[in-house]
Amino acid sequence: MFGWLKRRSLVFTSSIMISLLLLVLVGVMTSLMYNAERQAAYNEFEQVGFKLKEQAQANNNLISITGAAIGAGKEAPADEMLILKKLLDKMTDDDLITNAYYITPEIINKDGKAYLRNLQVSESLIKAGSAPGDDFQIIDAMLKGFEEAKKDNDGLTAVYEDEFGRWITYMAQIKGEDGKTAAVFGLDFNYGKVEAKMNKMLWKTIAVGVIIDLIGIALIVLLTRIALKPLRVLAATAKEAAQGNLMVQVPVTNSNEIGQAASSFNEMIASLRELTIQIERTSREVSESSGSLKDAASQTASATHEITEAIQHVATGSETQLISSQECQRAMEEMVIGIQRIADSATVVSDLASDTSVLAENGEVIIDRTIQQMMTIEEHVHNAADAMSELNQSNVRIEDILSHISEVANQTNLLALNASIEAARAGEHGKGFGVVAQEIRKLAERSKESSDEITSILHTIGERSREVAGSLASTTEEAQAGTKLAGETGESFRAILASVKQVSEQVQEVSAASEQMSAGSEEIAASLDELERMAEGSASHSQEVAAASEEQLASVEEVVGASEQLRSLATELRAAVGRFKV
Repeated sequence: MFGWLKRRSLVFTSSIMISLLLLVLVGVMTSLMYNAERQAAYNEFEQVGFKLKEQAQANNNLISITGAAIGAGKEAPADEMLILKKLLDKMTDDDLITNAYYITPEIINKDGKAYLRNLQVSESLIKAGSAPGDDFQIIDAMLKGFEEAKKDNDGLTAVYEDEFGRWITYMAQIKGEDGKTAAVFGLDFNYGKVEAKMNKMLWKTIAVGVIIDLIGIALIVLLTRIALKPLRVLAATAKEAAQGNLMVQVPVTNSNEIGQAASSFNEMIASLRELTIQIERTSREVSESSGSLKDAASQTASATHEITEAIQHVATGSETQLISSQECQRAMEEMVIGIQRIADSATVVSDLASDTSVLAENGEVIIDRTIQQMMTIEEHVHNAADAMSELNQSNVRIEDILSHISEVANQTNLLALNASIEAARAGEHGKGFGVVAQEIRKLAERSKESSDEITSILHTIGERSREVAGSLASTTEEAQAGTKLAGETGESFRAILASVKQVSEQVQEVSAASEQMSAGSEEIAASLDELERMAEGSASHSQEVAAASEEQLASVEEVVGASEQLRSLATELRAAVGRFKV
Protein backbone atom coordinates (compact mmCIF):
# COMPACT_ATOMS: atom_id res chain seq x y z
CA MET A 1 0.00 0.00 0.00
CA PHE A 2 2.79 2.42 0.89
CA GLY A 3 4.49 1.68 -2.43
CA TRP A 4 1.26 2.54 -4.24
CA LEU A 5 1.02 5.83 -2.32
CA LYS A 6 4.63 6.67 -3.19
CA ARG A 7 3.71 6.45 -6.88
CA ARG A 8 0.81 8.91 -6.47
CA SER A 9 1.03 12.69 -6.57
CA LEU A 10 1.89 14.64 -3.44
CA VAL A 11 -1.55 16.29 -3.40
CA PHE A 12 -3.31 12.92 -3.56
CA THR A 13 -1.05 11.33 -0.92
CA SER A 14 -1.39 14.28 1.47
CA SER A 15 -5.17 14.29 1.06
CA ILE A 16 -5.43 10.56 1.77
CA MET A 17 -3.23 10.76 4.89
CA ILE A 18 -5.02 13.80 6.32
CA SER A 19 -8.41 12.22 5.58
CA LEU A 20 -7.41 9.10 7.47
CA LEU A 21 -6.20 11.19 10.40
CA LEU A 22 -9.50 13.12 10.47
CA LEU A 23 -11.50 9.88 10.33
CA VAL A 24 -9.48 8.43 13.20
CA LEU A 25 -9.95 11.65 15.18
CA VAL A 26 -13.72 11.63 14.57
CA GLY A 27 -13.89 7.94 15.56
CA VAL A 28 -11.95 8.52 18.78
CA MET A 29 -14.01 11.57 19.73
CA THR A 30 -17.26 9.72 18.97
CA SER A 31 -16.19 6.73 21.07
CA LEU A 32 -15.19 8.97 23.97
CA MET A 33 -18.47 10.87 23.75
CA TYR A 34 -20.51 7.65 23.63
CA ASN A 35 -18.71 6.26 26.70
CA ALA A 36 -19.22 9.57 28.50
CA GLU A 37 -22.97 9.51 27.69
CA ARG A 38 -23.26 5.96 28.94
CA GLN A 39 -21.42 6.82 32.16
CA ALA A 40 -23.66 9.87 32.59
CA ALA A 41 -26.70 7.58 32.22
CA TYR A 42 -25.33 5.27 34.94
CA ASN A 43 -24.72 8.24 37.21
CA GLU A 44 -28.25 9.48 36.59
CA PHE A 45 -29.64 6.02 37.42
CA GLU A 46 -27.78 6.05 40.72
CA GLN A 47 -28.83 9.61 41.60
CA VAL A 48 -32.51 9.00 40.76
CA GLY A 49 -32.43 5.68 42.59
CA PHE A 50 -30.87 7.27 45.67
CA LYS A 51 -33.50 10.05 45.80
CA LEU A 52 -36.40 7.63 45.38
CA LYS A 53 -34.83 5.31 47.94
CA GLU A 54 -35.07 8.12 50.51
CA GLN A 55 -38.78 8.50 49.72
CA ALA A 56 -39.25 4.76 50.06
CA GLN A 57 -37.31 4.72 53.33
CA ALA A 58 -39.69 7.35 54.73
CA ASN A 59 -42.50 4.75 54.59
CA ASN A 60 -40.51 1.97 56.26
CA ASN A 61 -43.25 1.47 58.88
CA LEU A 62 -45.76 0.59 56.16
CA ILE A 63 -43.21 -1.69 54.49
CA SER A 64 -42.53 -3.49 57.78
CA ILE A 65 -46.28 -4.12 58.30
CA THR A 66 -46.93 -5.46 54.80
CA GLY A 67 -43.67 -7.42 54.79
CA ALA A 68 -44.54 -9.16 58.07
CA ALA A 69 -48.02 -10.08 56.81
CA ILE A 70 -46.88 -11.42 53.43
CA GLY A 71 -43.93 -13.21 55.04
CA ALA A 72 -46.39 -14.99 57.37
CA GLY A 73 -48.60 -15.99 54.44
CA LYS A 74 -51.41 -13.61 55.44
CA GLU A 75 -53.17 -10.92 53.47
CA ALA A 76 -51.53 -7.54 53.89
CA PRO A 77 -53.59 -4.54 55.13
CA ALA A 78 -55.33 -2.92 52.16
CA ASP A 79 -54.74 0.70 53.22
CA GLU A 80 -51.00 0.28 53.65
CA MET A 81 -50.76 -1.64 50.38
CA LEU A 82 -52.69 1.11 48.55
CA ILE A 83 -50.41 3.85 49.91
CA LEU A 84 -47.31 1.93 48.86
CA LYS A 85 -48.76 1.25 45.38
CA LYS A 86 -49.56 4.92 44.79
CA LEU A 87 -46.04 5.84 45.85
CA LEU A 88 -44.56 3.29 43.42
CA ASP A 89 -46.86 4.43 40.59
CA LYS A 90 -45.70 8.03 41.04
CA MET A 91 -42.11 6.84 40.68
CA THR A 92 -42.90 5.27 37.29
CA ASP A 93 -44.48 8.36 35.76
CA ASP A 94 -41.18 9.24 34.11
CA ASP A 95 -40.23 7.47 30.84
CA LEU A 96 -36.87 6.57 32.42
CA ILE A 97 -38.33 4.28 35.12
CA THR A 98 -40.64 1.52 33.93
CA ASN A 99 -41.14 -0.55 37.11
CA ALA A 100 -40.88 0.10 40.85
CA TYR A 101 -41.35 -2.54 43.57
CA TYR A 102 -40.56 -3.86 47.02
CA ILE A 103 -39.33 -7.43 47.44
CA THR A 104 -38.46 -9.63 50.39
CA PRO A 105 -34.84 -9.45 51.62
CA GLU A 106 -34.47 -13.24 51.70
CA ILE A 107 -33.92 -15.54 48.72
CA ILE A 108 -36.35 -18.45 48.44
CA ASN A 109 -34.88 -21.68 47.06
CA LYS A 110 -37.31 -23.96 45.20
CA ASP A 111 -36.34 -26.90 43.01
CA GLY A 112 -32.69 -25.83 43.13
CA LYS A 113 -33.51 -22.33 41.80
CA ALA A 114 -33.44 -18.89 43.50
CA TYR A 115 -36.69 -16.90 43.82
CA LEU A 116 -37.71 -13.54 45.30
CA ARG A 117 -41.19 -12.58 46.50
CA ASN A 118 -42.99 -9.33 45.67
CA LEU A 119 -44.21 -7.26 48.64
CA GLN A 120 -45.75 -4.48 46.54
CA VAL A 121 -45.33 -3.53 42.86
CA SER A 122 -46.25 -0.68 40.52
CA GLU A 123 -49.17 -0.87 38.09
CA SER A 124 -46.78 -1.53 35.20
CA LEU A 125 -45.63 -4.78 36.80
CA ILE A 126 -49.20 -5.85 37.55
CA LYS A 127 -50.01 -5.37 33.87
CA ALA A 128 -46.94 -7.47 33.03
CA GLY A 129 -48.36 -10.29 35.18
CA SER A 130 -46.38 -9.89 38.41
CA ALA A 131 -48.61 -9.17 41.45
CA PRO A 132 -47.87 -8.65 45.17
CA GLY A 133 -47.10 -11.94 46.92
CA ASP A 134 -45.92 -13.60 43.68
CA ASP A 135 -42.56 -15.35 43.53
CA PHE A 136 -40.35 -14.75 40.51
CA GLN A 137 -37.12 -16.46 39.49
CA ILE A 138 -34.14 -14.17 39.79
CA ILE A 139 -31.62 -14.07 36.92
CA ASP A 140 -27.84 -13.86 37.42
CA ALA A 141 -27.56 -10.11 36.74
CA MET A 142 -30.31 -9.30 39.27
CA LEU A 143 -28.82 -11.76 41.77
CA LYS A 144 -25.48 -9.92 41.68
CA GLY A 145 -27.25 -6.55 42.12
CA PHE A 146 -29.35 -7.98 44.96
CA GLU A 147 -26.26 -9.27 46.79
CA GLU A 148 -24.45 -5.95 46.21
CA ALA A 149 -27.42 -4.03 47.64
CA LYS A 150 -27.50 -6.22 50.74
CA LYS A 151 -23.76 -5.73 51.16
CA ASP A 152 -23.37 -1.99 50.33
CA ASN A 153 -27.00 -0.77 50.98
CA ASP A 154 -27.55 -0.07 47.25
CA GLY A 155 -26.21 -0.92 43.80
CA LEU A 156 -26.81 -1.18 40.04
CA THR A 157 -27.06 -4.41 38.09
CA ALA A 158 -25.34 -5.00 34.79
CA VAL A 159 -27.38 -4.61 31.60
CA TYR A 160 -29.66 -7.62 31.12
CA GLU A 161 -32.36 -8.52 28.64
CA ASP A 162 -35.73 -10.30 28.81
CA GLU A 163 -38.81 -10.57 26.59
CA PHE A 164 -39.84 -7.00 27.49
CA GLY A 165 -36.56 -5.25 26.59
CA ARG A 166 -33.11 -4.29 27.94
CA TRP A 167 -32.88 -3.18 31.58
CA ILE A 168 -30.68 -1.89 34.37
CA THR A 169 -32.08 -2.35 37.88
CA TYR A 170 -31.31 -0.21 40.92
CA MET A 171 -31.67 -2.05 44.26
CA ALA A 172 -31.42 -0.66 47.80
CA GLN A 173 -32.10 -1.87 51.33
CA ILE A 174 -35.07 -0.48 53.26
CA LYS A 175 -34.34 -0.52 56.98
CA GLY A 176 -37.12 -1.08 59.48
CA GLU A 177 -37.52 0.84 62.73
CA ASP A 178 -35.51 -1.91 64.45
CA GLY A 179 -32.55 -1.29 62.10
CA LYS A 180 -32.96 -4.58 60.27
CA THR A 181 -33.59 -4.94 56.53
CA ALA A 182 -37.36 -4.90 56.06
CA ALA A 183 -37.36 -5.10 52.25
CA VAL A 184 -35.34 -4.43 49.12
CA PHE A 185 -36.45 -1.48 46.99
CA GLY A 186 -36.10 -1.95 43.21
CA LEU A 187 -36.31 0.32 40.15
CA ASP A 188 -36.20 -1.03 36.58
CA PHE A 189 -34.64 1.55 34.23
CA ASN A 190 -35.54 1.07 30.57
CA TYR A 191 -31.99 0.90 29.24
CA GLY A 192 -33.29 0.08 25.76
CA LYS A 193 -34.79 3.58 25.42
CA VAL A 194 -31.65 5.19 26.84
CA GLU A 195 -29.47 3.16 24.49
CA ALA A 196 -31.67 4.11 21.51
CA LYS A 197 -31.25 7.80 22.36
CA MET A 198 -27.49 7.39 22.69
CA ASN A 199 -27.28 5.51 19.37
CA LYS A 200 -29.33 8.22 17.66
CA MET A 201 -27.00 10.86 19.04
CA LEU A 202 -24.02 8.72 18.02
CA TRP A 203 -25.14 8.54 14.38
CA LYS A 204 -25.82 12.26 14.32
CA THR A 205 -22.33 12.89 15.65
CA ILE A 206 -20.81 10.55 13.07
CA ALA A 207 -22.72 12.27 10.26
CA VAL A 208 -21.56 15.71 11.41
CA GLY A 209 -18.00 14.42 11.74
CA VAL A 210 -18.06 12.95 8.23
CA ILE A 211 -19.40 16.20 6.77
CA ILE A 212 -16.72 18.20 8.58
CA ASP A 213 -14.14 15.67 7.41
CA LEU A 214 -15.21 16.03 3.76
CA ILE A 215 -15.16 19.82 3.98
CA GLY A 216 -11.71 19.72 5.58
CA ILE A 217 -10.42 17.34 2.90
CA ALA A 218 -11.71 19.62 0.13
CA LEU A 219 -10.06 22.65 1.73
CA ILE A 220 -6.80 20.76 2.23
CA VAL A 221 -6.75 19.56 -1.39
CA LEU A 222 -7.40 23.09 -2.64
CA LEU A 223 -4.74 24.67 -0.41
CA THR A 224 -2.25 21.93 -1.26
CA ARG A 225 -2.72 22.43 -5.02
CA ILE A 226 -2.23 26.18 -4.65
CA ALA A 227 0.85 25.71 -2.45
CA LEU A 228 2.42 23.11 -4.77
CA LYS A 229 1.88 24.99 -8.05
CA PRO A 230 5.43 26.54 -7.97
CA LEU A 231 6.77 23.06 -7.25
CA ARG A 232 5.21 21.75 -10.49
CA VAL A 233 6.89 24.60 -12.40
CA LEU A 234 10.19 23.63 -10.74
CA ALA A 235 9.69 19.97 -11.75
CA ALA A 236 9.02 20.92 -15.41
CA THR A 237 12.12 23.15 -15.51
CA ALA A 238 14.25 20.39 -13.92
CA LYS A 239 13.00 17.95 -16.58
CA GLU A 240 14.04 20.37 -19.34
CA ALA A 241 17.48 20.81 -17.72
CA ALA A 242 17.84 17.02 -17.50
CA GLN A 243 17.32 16.87 -21.27
CA GLY A 244 20.41 19.11 -21.78
CA ASN A 245 19.17 22.71 -21.67
CA LEU A 246 21.27 24.43 -19.01
CA MET A 247 20.05 27.92 -20.04
CA VAL A 248 16.71 27.57 -18.19
CA GLN A 249 15.73 29.58 -15.09
CA VAL A 250 12.91 29.10 -12.54
CA PRO A 251 11.04 32.28 -11.60
CA VAL A 252 11.25 32.93 -7.82
CA THR A 253 7.91 34.41 -6.69
CA ASN A 254 8.11 33.98 -2.89
CA SER A 255 10.58 33.30 -0.07
CA ASN A 256 9.07 30.16 1.47
CA GLU A 257 10.59 26.66 1.27
CA ILE A 258 9.52 26.23 -2.38
CA GLY A 259 10.96 29.65 -3.28
CA GLN A 260 14.22 28.71 -1.54
CA ALA A 261 14.27 25.43 -3.50
CA ALA A 262 13.76 27.36 -6.80
CA SER A 263 16.60 29.74 -5.94
CA SER A 264 18.89 26.80 -5.07
CA PHE A 265 17.89 25.10 -8.34
CA ASN A 266 18.91 28.20 -10.34
CA GLU A 267 22.27 28.26 -8.56
CA MET A 268 22.74 24.54 -9.29
CA ILE A 269 22.01 25.10 -13.03
CA ALA A 270 24.59 27.91 -13.13
CA SER A 271 27.18 25.69 -11.42
CA LEU A 272 26.43 22.84 -13.83
CA ARG A 273 26.83 25.21 -16.77
CA GLU A 274 30.27 26.31 -15.57
CA LEU A 275 31.21 22.70 -14.77
CA THR A 276 30.19 21.56 -18.26
CA ILE A 277 32.37 24.24 -19.90
CA GLN A 278 35.32 23.24 -17.73
CA ILE A 279 34.78 19.51 -18.42
CA GLU A 280 34.76 20.15 -22.16
CA ARG A 281 38.01 22.08 -21.97
CA THR A 282 39.66 19.48 -19.71
CA SER A 283 38.54 16.53 -21.84
CA ARG A 284 40.18 18.11 -24.87
CA GLU A 285 43.46 18.46 -22.96
CA VAL A 286 43.21 14.90 -21.61
CA SER A 287 42.65 13.52 -25.10
CA GLU A 288 45.80 15.24 -26.35
CA SER A 289 47.93 14.13 -23.35
CA SER A 290 46.75 10.51 -23.46
CA GLY A 291 48.36 10.00 -26.89
CA SER A 292 51.79 11.10 -25.61
CA LEU A 293 51.35 8.98 -22.47
CA LYS A 294 50.58 5.90 -24.55
CA ASP A 295 53.81 6.24 -26.59
CA ALA A 296 56.00 6.71 -23.49
CA ALA A 297 54.31 3.80 -21.71
CA SER A 298 54.94 1.49 -24.69
CA GLN A 299 58.68 2.23 -24.61
CA THR A 300 58.82 1.72 -20.82
CA ALA A 301 56.97 -1.60 -21.14
CA SER A 302 59.56 -2.92 -23.62
CA ALA A 303 62.51 -2.00 -21.35
CA THR A 304 60.80 -3.38 -18.28
CA HIS A 305 60.16 -6.69 -20.03
CA GLU A 306 63.89 -7.16 -20.72
CA ILE A 307 64.81 -6.30 -17.11
CA THR A 308 62.24 -8.78 -15.84
CA GLU A 309 63.70 -11.66 -17.87
CA ALA A 310 67.24 -10.95 -16.55
CA ILE A 311 66.06 -10.80 -12.96
CA GLN A 312 64.16 -14.09 -13.41
CA HIS A 313 67.47 -15.82 -14.34
CA VAL A 314 69.13 -14.38 -11.22
CA ALA A 315 66.21 -15.47 -9.04
CA THR A 316 66.39 -19.03 -10.45
CA GLY A 317 70.13 -19.30 -9.59
CA SER A 318 69.50 -17.93 -6.09
CA GLU A 319 66.78 -20.48 -5.48
CA THR A 320 69.11 -23.33 -6.60
CA GLN A 321 71.80 -22.07 -4.21
CA LEU A 322 69.25 -21.79 -1.43
CA ILE A 323 68.10 -25.41 -1.94
CA SER A 324 71.73 -26.68 -1.79
CA SER A 325 72.40 -24.66 1.37
CA GLN A 326 69.25 -26.01 2.99
CA GLU A 327 70.25 -29.62 2.18
CA CYS A 328 73.74 -29.06 3.69
CA GLN A 329 72.11 -27.42 6.68
CA ARG A 330 69.79 -30.39 7.26
CA ALA A 331 72.70 -32.89 6.95
CA MET A 332 74.82 -30.87 9.39
CA GLU A 333 71.92 -30.56 11.81
CA GLU A 334 71.44 -34.34 11.74
CA MET A 335 75.20 -34.86 12.34
CA VAL A 336 75.15 -32.33 15.20
CA ILE A 337 72.19 -34.14 16.71
CA GLY A 338 74.03 -37.52 16.42
CA ILE A 339 77.22 -36.12 17.98
CA GLN A 340 75.21 -34.47 20.71
CA ARG A 341 73.49 -37.78 21.45
CA ILE A 342 76.93 -39.51 21.58
CA ALA A 343 78.16 -36.80 23.96
CA ASP A 344 75.05 -37.14 26.10
CA SER A 345 75.38 -40.95 26.15
CA ALA A 346 79.09 -40.68 27.00
CA THR A 347 78.26 -38.26 29.79
CA VAL A 348 75.63 -40.65 31.13
CA VAL A 349 78.06 -43.61 30.89
CA SER A 350 80.75 -41.51 32.60
CA ASP A 351 78.36 -40.63 35.39
CA LEU A 352 77.33 -44.28 35.72
CA ALA A 353 81.01 -45.36 35.74
CA SER A 354 81.75 -42.78 38.43
CA ASP A 355 78.80 -44.03 40.46
CA THR A 356 79.94 -47.64 39.90
CA SER A 357 83.46 -46.73 41.00
CA VAL A 358 82.12 -45.16 44.17
CA LEU A 359 79.94 -48.22 44.80
CA ALA A 360 82.92 -50.55 44.14
CA GLU A 361 85.07 -48.58 46.61
CA ASN A 362 82.27 -48.77 49.16
CA GLY A 363 81.95 -52.52 48.44
CA GLU A 364 85.69 -53.00 49.00
CA VAL A 365 85.43 -51.24 52.36
CA ILE A 366 82.42 -53.37 53.27
CA ILE A 367 84.29 -56.57 52.23
CA ASP A 368 87.27 -55.56 54.42
CA ARG A 369 84.91 -55.00 57.32
CA THR A 370 83.27 -58.36 56.59
CA ILE A 371 86.66 -60.11 56.64
CA GLN A 372 87.51 -58.48 59.99
CA GLN A 373 84.09 -59.45 61.33
CA MET A 374 84.50 -63.06 60.11
CA MET A 375 87.92 -63.27 61.77
CA THR A 376 86.42 -61.90 64.99
CA ILE A 377 83.59 -64.45 64.77
CA GLU A 378 86.14 -67.22 64.13
CA GLU A 379 88.14 -66.16 67.19
CA HIS A 380 85.01 -65.99 69.39
CA VAL A 381 83.84 -69.38 68.17
CA HIS A 382 87.30 -70.85 68.91
CA ASN A 383 87.24 -69.35 72.42
CA ALA A 384 83.72 -70.72 72.94
CA ALA A 385 84.94 -74.18 71.87
CA ASP A 386 87.82 -73.97 74.38
CA ALA A 387 85.38 -72.86 77.10
CA MET A 388 83.10 -75.80 76.30
CA SER A 389 86.07 -78.19 76.56
CA GLU A 390 86.96 -76.78 79.99
CA LEU A 391 83.29 -77.05 80.97
CA ASN A 392 83.27 -80.73 80.01
CA GLN A 393 86.40 -81.33 82.09
CA SER A 394 84.74 -79.55 85.06
CA ASN A 395 81.69 -81.76 84.66
CA VAL A 396 83.93 -84.84 84.80
CA ARG A 397 85.58 -83.60 88.02
CA ILE A 398 82.17 -82.78 89.50
CA GLU A 399 80.97 -86.29 88.66
CA ASP A 400 84.00 -87.73 90.44
CA ILE A 401 83.30 -85.61 93.51
CA LEU A 402 79.64 -86.61 93.49
CA SER A 403 80.70 -90.25 93.24
CA HIS A 404 82.80 -89.81 96.40
CA ILE A 405 79.85 -88.04 98.09
CA SER A 406 77.58 -90.94 97.15
CA GLU A 407 80.05 -93.42 98.61
CA VAL A 408 80.28 -91.37 101.81
CA ALA A 409 76.46 -91.29 102.00
CA ASN A 410 76.32 -95.08 101.56
CA GLN A 411 78.90 -95.57 104.29
CA THR A 412 77.07 -93.11 106.55
CA ASN A 413 73.84 -94.98 105.96
CA LEU A 414 75.57 -98.23 106.77
CA LEU A 415 77.06 -96.77 109.97
CA ALA A 416 73.67 -95.37 110.97
CA LEU A 417 72.17 -98.83 110.47
CA ASN A 418 74.85 -100.39 112.65
CA ALA A 419 74.28 -97.69 115.28
CA SER A 420 70.57 -98.44 115.30
CA ILE A 421 71.32 -102.13 115.83
CA GLU A 422 73.66 -101.32 118.74
CA ALA A 423 71.09 -98.95 120.24
CA ALA A 424 68.49 -101.67 120.09
CA ARG A 425 70.85 -103.97 121.90
CA ALA A 426 71.44 -101.33 124.59
CA GLY A 427 67.71 -101.18 125.39
CA GLU A 428 66.39 -98.12 127.19
CA HIS A 429 69.80 -96.52 127.39
CA GLY A 430 70.24 -96.67 123.66
CA LYS A 431 66.91 -95.16 122.52
CA GLY A 432 68.24 -91.64 122.18
CA PHE A 433 71.25 -92.83 120.24
CA GLY A 434 68.92 -94.87 118.03
CA VAL A 435 66.86 -91.80 117.18
CA VAL A 436 70.01 -89.91 116.23
CA ALA A 437 71.19 -92.81 114.15
CA GLN A 438 67.83 -92.90 112.40
CA GLU A 439 68.06 -89.17 111.51
CA ILE A 440 71.61 -89.61 110.27
CA ARG A 441 70.48 -92.45 108.06
CA LYS A 442 67.69 -90.25 106.59
CA LEU A 443 70.19 -87.48 105.90
CA ALA A 444 72.52 -89.94 104.26
CA GLU A 445 69.71 -91.19 102.04
CA ARG A 446 68.77 -87.64 101.09
CA SER A 447 72.39 -86.83 100.31
CA LYS A 448 72.62 -89.91 98.13
CA GLU A 449 69.39 -88.97 96.29
CA SER A 450 70.65 -85.39 95.72
CA SER A 451 74.01 -86.58 94.51
CA ASP A 452 72.30 -89.01 92.14
CA GLU A 453 70.07 -86.22 90.80
CA ILE A 454 73.05 -83.88 90.38
CA THR A 455 74.91 -86.65 88.62
CA SER A 456 72.00 -87.11 86.21
CA ILE A 457 71.84 -83.35 85.50
CA LEU A 458 75.60 -83.14 85.00
CA HIS A 459 75.42 -86.10 82.65
CA THR A 460 72.76 -84.24 80.58
CA ILE A 461 74.87 -81.05 80.64
CA GLY A 462 77.83 -83.05 79.50
CA GLU A 463 75.93 -84.45 76.54
CA ARG A 464 74.67 -80.97 75.57
CA SER A 465 78.15 -79.52 76.03
CA ARG A 466 79.61 -82.14 73.72
CA GLU A 467 76.91 -81.33 71.11
CA VAL A 468 77.65 -77.61 71.45
CA ALA A 469 81.35 -78.27 71.20
CA GLY A 470 80.74 -80.21 67.99
CA SER A 471 78.60 -77.38 66.60
CA LEU A 472 81.23 -74.81 67.56
CA ALA A 473 83.85 -76.89 65.81
CA SER A 474 81.72 -76.93 62.64
CA THR A 475 81.05 -73.19 63.02
CA THR A 476 84.75 -72.56 63.34
CA GLU A 477 85.40 -74.38 60.08
CA GLU A 478 82.57 -72.46 58.32
CA ALA A 479 83.86 -69.15 59.73
CA GLN A 480 87.31 -69.96 58.37
CA ALA A 481 85.75 -70.76 54.95
CA GLY A 482 83.70 -67.47 55.09
CA THR A 483 86.81 -65.51 55.93
CA LYS A 484 88.61 -67.05 52.98
CA LEU A 485 85.61 -66.37 50.65
CA ALA A 486 85.34 -62.75 51.87
CA GLY A 487 89.03 -62.29 51.10
CA GLU A 488 88.52 -63.62 47.58
CA THR A 489 85.46 -61.31 47.16
CA GLY A 490 87.57 -58.34 48.25
CA GLU A 491 90.15 -59.20 45.61
CA SER A 492 87.35 -59.38 42.97
CA PHE A 493 85.98 -55.97 44.05
CA ARG A 494 89.43 -54.45 43.81
CA ALA A 495 89.79 -55.87 40.28
CA ILE A 496 86.30 -54.50 39.35
CA LEU A 497 87.21 -51.11 40.83
CA ALA A 498 90.37 -50.95 38.71
CA SER A 499 88.38 -51.87 35.55
CA VAL A 500 85.66 -49.32 36.32
CA LYS A 501 88.23 -46.59 36.78
CA GLN A 502 89.78 -47.45 33.42
CA VAL A 503 86.30 -47.42 31.77
CA SER A 504 85.48 -44.08 33.41
CA GLU A 505 88.72 -42.56 32.11
CA GLN A 506 88.04 -43.87 28.59
CA VAL A 507 84.43 -42.58 28.69
CA GLN A 508 85.59 -39.15 29.86
CA GLU A 509 88.01 -39.02 26.95
CA VAL A 510 85.20 -40.01 24.54
CA SER A 511 82.88 -37.39 26.10
CA ALA A 512 85.52 -34.69 25.75
CA ALA A 513 86.13 -35.65 22.12
CA SER A 514 82.35 -35.68 21.45
CA GLU A 515 81.97 -32.24 23.00
CA GLN A 516 84.79 -30.92 20.82
CA MET A 517 83.16 -32.48 17.73
CA SER A 518 79.77 -31.06 18.79
CA ALA A 519 81.26 -27.58 19.23
CA GLY A 520 82.91 -27.81 15.82
CA SER A 521 79.68 -29.06 14.25
CA GLU A 522 77.73 -26.22 15.84
CA GLU A 523 80.20 -23.71 14.41
CA ILE A 524 79.80 -25.32 10.97
CA ALA A 525 76.00 -25.32 11.41
CA ALA A 526 76.11 -21.65 12.40
CA SER A 527 78.14 -20.88 9.29
CA LEU A 528 75.64 -22.84 7.19
CA ASP A 529 72.78 -20.95 8.88
CA GLU A 530 74.40 -17.68 7.96
CA LEU A 531 74.97 -18.96 4.43
CA GLU A 532 71.34 -20.12 4.23
CA ARG A 533 70.10 -16.75 5.49
CA MET A 534 72.22 -15.02 2.91
CA ALA A 535 70.92 -17.37 0.20
CA GLU A 536 67.35 -16.85 1.39
CA GLY A 537 67.88 -13.09 1.42
CA SER A 538 69.38 -13.19 -2.04
CA ALA A 539 66.57 -15.40 -3.37
CA SER A 540 63.95 -13.31 -1.60
CA HIS A 541 65.37 -10.06 -2.92
CA SER A 542 65.65 -11.56 -6.39
CA GLN A 543 62.04 -12.73 -6.24
CA GLU A 544 60.93 -9.37 -4.89
CA VAL A 545 62.80 -7.56 -7.65
CA ALA A 546 61.37 -9.98 -10.23
CA ALA A 547 57.88 -9.53 -8.78
CA ALA A 548 58.35 -5.76 -8.71
CA SER A 549 59.54 -5.85 -12.31
CA GLU A 550 56.54 -7.94 -13.31
CA GLU A 551 54.25 -5.59 -11.40
CA GLN A 552 55.91 -2.62 -13.05
CA LEU A 553 55.52 -4.29 -16.44
CA ALA A 554 51.88 -5.00 -15.68
CA SER A 555 51.44 -1.44 -14.43
CA VAL A 556 53.03 -0.05 -17.57
CA GLU A 557 50.80 -2.24 -19.70
CA GLU A 558 47.83 -1.04 -17.65
CA VAL A 559 49.00 2.53 -18.20
CA VAL A 560 49.08 1.87 -21.93
CA GLY A 561 45.56 0.43 -21.80
CA ALA A 562 44.41 3.16 -19.43
CA SER A 563 45.81 5.89 -21.66
CA GLU A 564 43.96 4.41 -24.61
CA GLN A 565 40.80 4.09 -22.53
CA LEU A 566 41.30 7.61 -21.19
CA ARG A 567 41.55 8.92 -24.71
CA SER A 568 38.35 7.07 -25.63
CA LEU A 569 36.58 8.34 -22.49
CA ALA A 570 37.73 11.89 -23.20
CA THR A 571 36.22 11.60 -26.68
CA GLU A 572 32.97 10.23 -25.23
CA LEU A 573 32.95 12.93 -22.54
CA ARG A 574 33.32 15.67 -25.15
CA ALA A 575 30.46 14.10 -27.10
CA ALA A 576 28.31 13.91 -23.92
CA VAL A 577 29.09 17.49 -22.91
CA GLY A 578 28.38 18.65 -26.44
CA ARG A 579 24.65 17.95 -26.06
CA PHE A 580 24.31 20.55 -23.26
CA LYS A 581 23.40 24.10 -24.16
CA VAL A 582 25.75 26.46 -22.31
